[in-house]
Amino acid sequence: MARTVDAGGLTQDEAGALSIEEQFDLVRERDARMQELLTEAQLVISDGVWIWGQKGAGPIAGPNAWALPGMELENSYFLQMWRGTQPAGATGAKQDLDPMLDYFKEQGWETTVRESSGPNFEAVADTGEGFLVSWKVKANGLYNMEVMSQSYWGDSRTLLHEIVDRIPPEETAINESLPGVYIRFPDWSDPVDYAPNLQDHGE
Repeated sequence: MARTVDAGGLTQDEAGALSIEEQFDLVRERDARMQELLTEAQLVISDGVWIWGQKGAGPIAGPNAWALPGMELENSYFLQMWRGTQPAGATGAKQDLDPMLDYFKEQGWETTVRESSGPNFEAVADTGEGFLVSWKVKANGLYNMEVMSQSYWGDSRTLLHEIVDRIPPEETAINESLPGVYIRFPDWSDPVDYAPNLQDHGE
């Protein structure tokens, strides 16, 4: 039987019956869990300063690779955040995946290893709760830790506005930090004001 529920266990009709405030609160819960996953994974590698890429908090409109039939730009979204580090002398050696592979195994997560031109190597773990944690080691010495959600049904454009426009611009200006520092997810009661989008700086 084809899967009909999204990464949060909701059908399109169930998600569509929720108010925007209720959908907003779901994004908050999902963002908080992703923060936990990312922080724990970063600390396996380093408790030092990491470079910010995709900052988190704001939903990314449209489906990703885990889309359900019928998901489009307007009716679905996913969440993503990643941080980068440049270990001294790093060259993207495959064995640099080992600490995360051991960690993923300890968590009991299903893990795959991928290779791409560079060569670059990536260990990707499925947490079993709709999130993927990945550790990518690249030949250029920039290593990335990423957490991405599978796809969710939801009013993506309205959610993006309601969330991102409640985040003060100064809170999005962080470019590097220790693990555990994130953009504060806004409250529904916060005023709606313009904030720049939270897209990443590229890799």
